[in-house]
Amino acid sequence: MKFLLAILFTIAPFIAGSIAALGARHDLRMLWMALAATVVARLVTAMLLRSGRRRVVVSGVGFAAAAVAASVVAVAFGARAVFGVVAVAVVLAACATAGAVLGATSRPTPV
Repeated sequence: MKFLLAILFTIAPFIAGSIAALGARHDLRMLWMALAATVVARLVTAMLLRSGRRRVVVSGVGFAAAAVAASVVAVAFGARAVFGVVAVAVVLAACATAGAVLGATSRPTPV
């Protein structure tokens, strides 16, 4: 169950980004934000869990790093609305971090 949740949380930002990219405005920023947030969350989670940190610390640091990375990508691609950038970055980072932490702490069951 944990592994399935990890997969769902990981793909959720990409689904949201795909909806924005395939919409009327063809905006790819959210897709790039999702990629940045997921990569950063995975890297931070892997490094901190390997060093023996507790999951709460790993989740907090991973979330903060993923939110900053997604925000930087959004601004780099031309986003100007501060509230919109922060709101989208927080949601994408939360999903990416949840997927990373759940995926790192669970093992798939053999079939």
